[in-house]
Amino acid sequence: MSEKDEVQKWLNKIAIAEKAYNEYHEQIKKVREYYKNEKSKNKTNIFWSSVETLKPFLYFKQPVPYVERKDKASNKIQYLACKMLEKAIEWDLSKFDFDSVMKYVRNDFLISGMGIAYEKYNATFKKIVTQQVSENGVVEVVADVKDSERVETCYIDPVDFIADSEKVGIWEDCTWFGRVIHMTNEELIAQFGKKFNYLVDDENDRKKDTKVYEIWDKKARKTYYIGKDCGSEFLKVTDDILKIDGFFPLPKPLYATLTNDSLIPASDYKEIKPLLDELDGIVERMRLTCQALKVTGCYDNSFPELANILDKDVTLVSISDFTKLKENGGLAGIMDFAPIAQYITALQALAERRQDLVAQIYEITGVSDIMRGNSDPNETATAVIKKTNFGTLRNQDRQNDMQRFIIDLLKIKADITCEMFEPETLAQFLSEEDKQDGQAVMQAIDLLKTDKMRNMYLGIETDTSFNQDAEAVKTQEAIKTINDMITNAFGIVSQQPLLLPLYRKMTESLVAQLPNARQFEPVIDDVFNKIGEQLAQPQPEQPNAEIMKVQQNQDKINKDFAIKQEQNKIKQEELALKKQTEDNKIMMQNKEADMQFELKQQEIAAGQNTSANISTGYVRGF
Repeated sequence: MSEKDEVQKWLNKIAIAEKAYNEYHEQIKKVREYYKNEKSKNKTNIFWSSVETLKPFLYFKQPVPYVERKDKASNKIQYLACKMLEKAIEWDLSKFDFDSVMKYVRNDFLISGMGIAYEKYNATFKKIVTQQVSENGVVEVVADVKDSERVETCYIDPVDFIADSEKVGIWEDCTWFGRVIHMTNEELIAQFGKKFNYLVDDENDRKKDTKVYEIWDKKARKTYYIGKDCGSEFLKVTDDILKIDGFFPLPKPLYATLTNDSLIPASDYKEIKPLLDELDGIVERMRLTCQALKVTGCYDNSFPELANILDKDVTLVSISDFTKLKENGGLAGIMDFAPIAQYITALQALAERRQDLVAQIYEITGVSDIMRGNSDPNETATAVIKKTNFGTLRNQDRQNDMQRFIIDLLKIKADITCEMFEPETLAQFLSEEDKQDGQAVMQAIDLLKTDKMRNMYLGIETDTSFNQDAEAVKTQEAIKTINDMITNAFGIVSQQPLLLPLYRKMTESLVAQLPNARQFEPVIDDVFNKIGEQLAQPQPEQPNAEIMKVQQNQDKINKDFAIKQEQNKIKQEELALKKQTEDNKIMMQNKEADMQFELKQQEIAAGQNTSANISTGYVRGF
């Protein structure tokens, strides 16, 4: 098939798809006008109120992605690969405002009935001049080197979206999708080349708007760019360089009301339009009734002073013939008013119908009075909780679909990151500590390039503004239960190690119910692994109870005997010390006596008479 025939084939497919989507695209424009209250500035915009109430329920805060190994017992290489990819996605989300795009998608889903976003790889290059030696000498070679790269999440307006609509009822059977890119002829030539200068005859043609269709063909795994006014050739054709599983750079769109025979959804507005139209009519009637509801009447013209009596809130009017006024029965006798009871009755009936319509709209859209904070003060706490849970369950499917959309979008982002990012870029997402083992880092990068997310699991941690008190109570109860379970089970598992897997599974089931349970999971795994290792070690044999009793008695006897020996030793030492003290006393007495005797002999020999006395207190002097 020639290129011209190929282009014409796709133009025919585009025409069929646009015809199928035309009614839906027109409906989107009307819904947006109604939502923004552009035409009837005075209407009660319950549709706007419903959408604003459901917005934070579906999505209100950027999620935190995480990447984990499917096999928790895998090696360090897979751990580094998971960490590298997780940090890369976190950096991308914070750098390029993922949150805003998700809010655009959420708003389109609630207002238009379909929310779409896709992932786009962008890289910037810089020129590097190198010198190379050739036969002609040294020559300078200019090369384009990748300077930076990113995977950007982009928004698609449902008005610009078309998809395969020929005998296709579900998204999984869709073989192609396209989006309209609005640009001028001048922009088209600048982006796709000067060979399309034939589109421009004069300066006015350069500013003329044109449509460019970006078509993603899953069967051929090619992307075509087709100009509305270029029917003979493609503007550009690119091969599948992203290597995304499923080829499409976008997940299944968020659909409101969808059947299995078409990919064109119906918005919530379409489902409640009859009620909205009736409500607008009721509000308009109430406005006109209020305008008609005013005091009007007539008076006797013989009292001209009463002509403007109703112009002021409080006033006294001077009457020239007050006696005549009294004779005619006072003001009641000369004035009469038009009846207004029928207007009041009509307003009451209209107000009741308006309230009924509002309740029906909130019921259909899933916005209950309890979610709006308007519960009956006489209701019991149990009744309020049941109503809240009912409103939550009705919208849980949409909330789950929103999370599915985000996770699928992040998986596509991860696939593109693994395929397109340079090894040096991927390595930058690791900490300096993780990069110490250079060989392990390179093996982790090779694993991402070859297996991508085959052995990994990608999820998101989300916070919710609803039921925070209930979640806090649930967390406290779960932690208490886990603590009691581990405390009671430790003794049982020590005696019966075979029960360890059962208690581990029960603990993991409780932890899984906690908000942000991921932070507890590695700790639980580590604790139970260590308990298993400890129980696997051979335990020393437990001695017989009778033998232990005899041994304890013998130890007591030995201990008592040792105490007696120590007491006897101390007593013997005391006796020895006492004997030594007596011996020393006797020795000192003998020595003193010898000294006294010797001194006396010296005095006699000298012929002197003296009273000198040497005494220790033991011997009396002579």
